[in-house]
Amino acid sequence: MNPITFLRLLVVVTLLPVFEALAQPVPTNVQSAAEILPASSPYGPATIITNIFYAAHPVPQQNFDLILPAKKGDQPFPLVVWIHGGAWMLGIKEWDNVKYLVRHGYAIASIDYRFSTEAPFPAQIQDCNAALNFILAQATNYGVSPKRFVVGGGSAGGQLALLLGLARDGKDFGADKSIKPLAILDFFGPTDFTRGRDDLKAIHSEKGVEIFDDAVGKLLGAPVDQSSAEAWLASPIQYVSAASPPVLIVHGAQDDMVSTDQSLRLNAALNRVGVKNRLVIVDPAGHDGPLFSTPEIETKVVNFLKEVFADAGCPMSMPRNP
Repeated sequence: MNPITFLRLLVVVTLLPVFEALAQPVPTNVQSAAEILPASSPYGPATIITNIFYAAHPVPQQNFDLILPAKKGDQPFPLVVWIHGGAWMLGIKEWDNVKYLVRHGYAIASIDYRFSTEAPFPAQIQDCNAALNFILAQATNYGVSPKRFVVGGGSAGGQLALLLGLARDGKDFGADKSIKPLAILDFFGPTDFTRGRDDLKAIHSEKGVEIFDDAVGKLLGAPVDQSSAEAWLASPIQYVSAASPPVLIVHGAQDDMVSTDQSLRLNAALNRVGVKNRLVIVDPAGHDGPLFSTPEIETKVVNFLKEVFADAGCPMSMPRNP
């Protein structure tokens, strides 16, 4: 297990009571703070607006941060809606694997959502859809495009991003069928809960099986082997169709928390129905870590998005920020 994964698991143990205590209604008149970020920030020169609530009567997790490039173009910024990981029971909006996209002219809306310790599935994807609907409804006010947007996430956030992009007919998920992202960025997200445990056992990851049983059991509200219907409902792979948006799948070759078989299976399912997708196996990366933000991975992500936007008839034209 890599150090970053270990530290995040340590945070789960030490801070989970704090997160649970915070899960109370908050006043809706809290003002969001705007801050100018210097060129030395992970986003480059940018403006960040923090803690924007997207629900009518929000709890603390129902908010997002909006990061806007400092250099404006001749049209609204294309948008990346990012969902952080954390085993669906912790995490912070700064857990964003694609911060560099702000330097390439994209705005990022990084969203929080209710944890599984507060509300079981489908509360998490319902929050993601509520956030997406709110952001797009306010897009003009924020200077972002309601048409040129993609969704993405890492780990648990990758699973939610896949659901957000693939399950647009999910009535129980709060999805608006008239809204469809141009693409999905899936960083090492689980895709099939019905086979996740077996995949980890096949690579002899005892720690992975232990965490899977705990995290997914909390998410679904029951042990996975006792909730097969719920496990399938929460599995993004079942929503793949010929109408699905393009998907970039990025996964560590040595991942012992989410088996690469999960991404290989998604890649095969998308190929079967003819959906554009690209699978990037990062070797020797494990589950998350600095190898997912190297210049090589940055180039692959940027080029994939350029192709997607060009195919959609809205190519990127803004210069890269220094």
